[in-house]
Amino acid sequence: MQTPTLPTALTFPAVQADNLDGKKLRFPQDFAGTHNLVFVAFQRNQQREIDTWVPLAKELMKAHPTLRLYEFPVIGKMIGMMRSFINSGMRRGIPDPATRATTITIYSDKGAFMKPLGLKDQKKIYAFIVTPKGDVLWRTEGPRTESGEKSLREFLDKAK
Repeated sequence: MQTPTLPTALTFPAVQADNLDGKKLRFPQDFAGTHNLVFVAFQRNQQREIDTWVPLAKELMKAHPTLRLYEFPVIGKMIGMMRSFINSGMRRGIPDPATRATTITIYSDKGAFMKPLGLKDQKKIYAFIVTPKGDVLWRTEGPRTESGEKSLREFLDKAK
């Protein structure tokens, strides 16, 4: 579902979390770009769907210098020892330092994270363009498709 014009105001929830390098961050204010392409996933196997978008995202960041890319795996509440185990495994699986720096695992109530983004289904990935104030300007769901790519390109070209 491509949604270039959102029917209701969606916002990125206020969260505090560590990236895979262990740096403590607060979002949305720590988004580094004017526009931030944010991928949200809820299940480990959904990484394959995010990966369908990554080459396009890297291409778009060259054409749009204020665009940044982030991945937010949303795990849910978990004790510290399990968090450390999961983050360690993710760190080993992501050799690229830039990707580790922009992968932020959310260990909190999934429903509370999903609600301000208008998400209802954890069986899908979601992509958003988010401002540093947390305003969601564009969204889609699922793996990259021709229509999703076209919608994202059109949004970014208009936002220049």
